Amino acid sequence: METVEVPLDHLPSILTQKPLRSDGQLRYHRRMRLLLLSARPDLRTNTRLGEAAEELGVDLELIDGVAASASLIDGDLKPLGIDTNRELPGAVLARIGNWRPESLLAVLEAFVACGVATPNPPAAIRIGRDHWATVMALTVAGLPVPPTLAGADPEVLAAEAIRHLGLPLVVKQRRSRMGVGVIRCATRDHLEAVLDSLWRVGDEIVVQRWLAGGEHSHRLLVVGGAVVTAARFSAAEGEWRSNSARGGSAEAHNPSSEENRLAVAAAAALDLGHCGVDLVNGDAGPVILEINPTPGFLRLEEVTGVDVARALVEHAAGR
Repeated sequence: METVEVPLDHLPSILTQKPLRSDGQLRYHRRMRLLLLSARPDLRTNTRLGEAAEELGVDLELIDGVAASASLIDGDLKPLGIDTNRELPGAVLARIGNWRPESLLAVLEAFVACGVATPNPPAAIRIGRDHWATVMALTVAGLPVPPTLAGADPEVLAAEAIRHLGLPLVVKQRRSRMGVGVIRCATRDHLEAVLDSLWRVGDEIVVQRWLAGGEHSHRLLVVGGAVVTAARFSAAEGEWRSNSARGGSAEAHNPSSEENRLAVAAAAALDLGHCGVDLVNGDAGPVILEINPTPGFLRLEEVTGVDVARALVEHAAGR
């Protein structure tokens, strides 16, 4: 059979965007355009993602999600606030935090409706941001989670939580992040006061059994169906929450095979291409405490030396 060599510039554009590996480094013949959607463009995490994209030969365009919009008119869903005369990007990497999350998710939905790929679908992000929805999805997948109650009336919920779970208990706003809106209650009076306060401001909550040893947790970062790095977080003195944002210390962690299995399975259960999975050790082994669809990674990079930004951009561009 005769071999015909075709010049690279004669290949279809979609083929020229596929990565080649040379000396273990990922590069693109034709620079792929990747949108980074964030409500906080000034964050250092976005800078790191931009640095990683430049190293990979990916054109990363940072979009201020607060300035963007989505329109749904006559059945046509599309993003607004961007240059509509340009070709659609190859993918969108959405960093959905606590600032205007639903507005950014609407914009992400508009890009997806236009056929743009994204590592974390909007529906998956919504589940991962809601503690009750996360517990439900993980339970359906047969994965271990803390015993959890959801309800509204403070007195009724307090009585049921104590009857079924005992004290102490942990109260969480359903969309709490970084340890904010997470309160440990050791007495019935304290529990009722917390639930009543959150009831009055209209917050939806869950109540979970306190897991002894919860002042230490393991954060495993899953990207593309594999754990790329992990760290052990320990609460600061006088604090029980191990979150880095609450002053917790961190060190590199070598996860066990069971921890790896749980983290990868948790990401798959929520259909997340990348996420942070927080584990604590229960009486019967590791328990999945939380999942973060938009994980912070600067501390992980600092203590492990793993280039997390590169892994995230590589995965988003590869999809």
